[in-house]
Amino acid sequence: MSKTKKPREEPTSVLGRLLRGAYWYGAEWYWTVTGGILLVLIIAITILAPVLSPYDPTVTVGGPFERPGGGQVVLLAPKGSGITGLQKGLKVATFYNTTASIVAEKMHLTVRHYQVDKDLFAKVRAGEADAVLISARKAAEALKKNPDFVQVGKPFGPRFILGTDNLGRDILSRLIWGARAVLAVAILSALFSAAVGVPLGLLSGFFGGWFDRVLSLIMDSIYSFPGLILAIAVAAVLGTGVVNIAIAISVVYIPTYFRMTRSQVLSIKEELYVEAARALGAKRHEILGMYIFPNVISTLVVVFSLNVADAILTEAGLAFLGLGLQPPTPDWGFDLNKGKAYLPRGYWWPITFPGLMITLVALGFSLLGEGLGELLNPRLTEE
Repeated sequence: MSKTKKPREEPTSVLGRLLRGAYWYGAEWYWTVTGGILLVLIIAITILAPVLSPYDPTVTVGGPFERPGGGQVVLLAPKGSGITGLQKGLKVATFYNTTASIVAEKMHLTVRHYQVDKDLFAKVRAGEADAVLISARKAAEALKKNPDFVQVGKPFGPRFILGTDNLGRDILSRLIWGARAVLAVAILSALFSAAVGVPLGLLSGFFGGWFDRVLSLIMDSIYSFPGLILAIAVAAVLGTGVVNIAIAISVVYIPTYFRMTRSQVLSIKEELYVEAARALGAKRHEILGMYIFPNVISTLVVVFSLNVADAILTEAGLAFLGLGLQPPTPDWGFDLNKGKAYLPRGYWWPITFPGLMITLVALGFSLLGEGLGELLNPRLTEE
């Protein structure tokens, strides 16, 4: 006697559907989870910025354009000088405006600064200094040219994982703190857009008539403007600051929320359960709040996530054009703009890492938004 196979119970909660998503959606589920994990990491970085940031992002902590992984310095002394380390009263020769110079000053050494075109080793031979303090990555080549010198001790000083910018600021620290500014502007702009666009879309779609025609005309007029140009115009009027930039960007996306909400309301208000509520004597605000709006939320969640992704790119564009946050506040778009001027000289890292962060965060929100669209769609279930 064969046993009847018990049908598998499918989860109905969002979390349950998420865990079963790999079975239902295949590769799309993995992309969604990837985007979610990426965003969780970025948000964790923004929250833990004071802990994770190795340096103050607005302060010069090293020489300009230190390469990724560089920054440490070494002490080179003449052979037979008897120098065994950073002794008290030791005079060191360094170049101006370098990490070696900054390290020497922080360690309260007696420093002799020279221009870059000067020969530090000749100054030591002339008795103006006791030893040379230079970048660790240049030590091997310097010792080949000056065989009468020897390295004393191991390299020491700061190490800049992603290098420094043209002002000697740590790029990793600016990326970590810059995430706070970028996410704050993007999320605030999306919230402002939703706060205006959703109620207007609900009222316009529900009541219709001349009110709907006027609002639709206004929103279509705003929507016809190129987004970045409109944001530039508003930002130029409002000025800088997180809230002002968020408002400037939110104006661009209000029509998106309006049109999406209005189209949903036009469809939902003709459903039988809405007609039944009317027949039972439900008031207009009750129908909007209890029967129509809850059925619009799932669509708005997807729009919100995609809106944040686009707002990040818009904010970066404004900052790139000098209409973002005021320096020295860390901002990926601003750093991207400053870094491009030095790219022809071979300094690729000041522009590469901010660009990667903008791409990754925007991609994370986009993947999450697209995935939520699949996950929250009740029609896309297992056959």
